[in-house]
Amino acid sequence: RKPKAKGRPGNIALDVARPLFESGPHHKFKEYKTNMLNKEEVKSMPPVLFFDSKHDNPDQDTVIMSSYPRSGNTLLRAWLEKTMGVVTGSDCDITKKLNQELMSMGLAGEGLVDKRVWVVKTHYPERYGKTRFYSERCLLLVRSPLDAMTSLFNMVCSGSHDKSISDDDFKKFP
Repeated sequence: RKPKAKGRPGNIALDVARPLFESGPHHKFKEYKTNMLNKEEVKSMPPVLFFDSKHDNPDQDTVIMSSYPRSGNTLLRAWLEKTMGVVTGSDCDITKKLNQELMSMGLAGEGLVDKRVWVVKTHYPERYGKTRFYSERCLLLVRSPLDAMTSLFNMVCSGSHDKSISDDDFKKFP
């Protein structure tokens, strides 16, 4: 039996209202797996749903998506959600402004690491997330360090995921 995710002190991620999850419908993992392996042509994009966590899913491995910050994990998570119809999670602290922004932008699984999500984003070992969890598989996302650092500088200076500082601001810091 796999250990369950444990929240760190002060973690409220499991207590936050998630209307998309609470109003269902939900994917059943076995059905989802069967349909994804179907070779028929995809006729439309699937709806984005959480997995049904009320049933034990022994076939459902948790996949950790690990990257240095600003390496494209938000873009990849959004793409996975839109193309596969599966909500992705993260080990972040959802009381933080930037993580709340991601939730408002549509990433409904922020702060979740349980069986409602299949792929969980983390920046470990660069930093520890709010929730400790276990995974069976890993997806390592790598971006050019110079591009990632420039993007991280932009995010820290602007305090936003989707805004940038002006080119004049870069000139102030040679």
